[in-house]
Amino acid sequence: MSYNKEEVKELLDIEDIYTLLEYYNAEPQIYYNHIEALTICHDGDSHKLYYYENTKLFKCYTGSCGSFDVFELIQKQEHLDDLNAAVYFVVQFFNLEGRIDQVDVSSGEDWKIFERYKKIAGIHTTINDKLILPEKNKAILKYYPQPLIKNWQKEGIEKEVCDLMNIRYDAINGGILIPHTDEDSRLVGIRIRTLVKEFENDGKYRPWKNGKELFNHPLGFNLYGLDKAKENIKRQKVAIIVESEKSVLQFISYLGLSNDICVAVCGSSLSKYQFQLLYNLGINELIIGFDKDFQEKGSNEYYQVQDKWEKIYRKYGNLVNMSFLWDKDNLLGYKSSPLDHGKDIFMHLFRNRVYLN
Repeated sequence: MSYNKEEVKELLDIEDIYTLLEYYNAEPQIYYNHIEALTICHDGDSHKLYYYENTKLFKCYTGSCGSFDVFELIQKQEHLDDLNAAVYFVVQFFNLEGRIDQVDVSSGEDWKIFERYKKIAGIHTTINDKLILPEKNKAILKYYPQPLIKNWQKEGIEKEVCDLMNIRYDAINGGILIPHTDEDSRLVGIRIRTLVKEFENDGKYRPWKNGKELFNHPLGFNLYGLDKAKENIKRQKVAIIVESEKSVLQFISYLGLSNDICVAVCGSSLSKYQFQLLYNLGINELIIGFDKDFQEKGSNEYYQVQDKWEKIYRKYGNLVNMSFLWDKDNLLGYKSSPLDHGKDIFMHLFRNRVYLN
């Protein structure tokens, strides 16, 4: 059994590639028509690995990697000699089995390869194709304190909410520990938000490492805060998605857990799987509350943000009503989330959200 490589590649859009790069902790940033990420192709530490949407190719601007496609990247990351195994990896990773034809049935060896990569890094599926992420040992968190985080308190986040979400502090690494649970409240990862300026060059948020154990997880296959919000989302049939965990904590602090319909994608892109998690809860409206990634109206950044939102709308707007928290009145700072400037400004943006049609 095998799949047509080009057909599989054509099914992947730029958000899928973003999700895959997050899975490999490549710290991707998505732009108008390309992605910039760490040079994981040769274990580099610079953001010089580019992915171009028009060619569906990566290009490494350091080292000697040159240009390559998604399957070659996976072969490097998973140490695979067989191209078919990398194609199987993609098909399984993005649940493409039902969307693509098997082009031939060959030797039993192919089936062995398929079965080997059917469970990727401990991820497996249930009968309903729900991805089950590996569960982490939550007992480790009890050794870390839950102090008042003054910086977060100034930004509207209440300590009671931090305690509710099991936020901890790692004094040795100088960072806030943010446990990530799935919709069934199983611990699937822990991220650390560094408070040390010189560490921010490696990213303000990154997977937490304790000894030799890395508490990472594929961010594109989970939604932060969904276990707390899902019953309200089911009842109200509305969900708000934001970029960061901190925005979820602010939302609960402003409006209370009984009104919580807010989840974080932990990035600047909404994956197909994340949308499906919300769609399965019966939503009829999805509100996009991403950060303000432009400084001036009419700038290149402004139109890039518009284009990104329009892409999200084209993908999902025929399934749910879609609205956006758009800062028409210039109330937010550059790179601010809709919740960073207090409850009143957030509620203004919420009541005046923009619908696309």
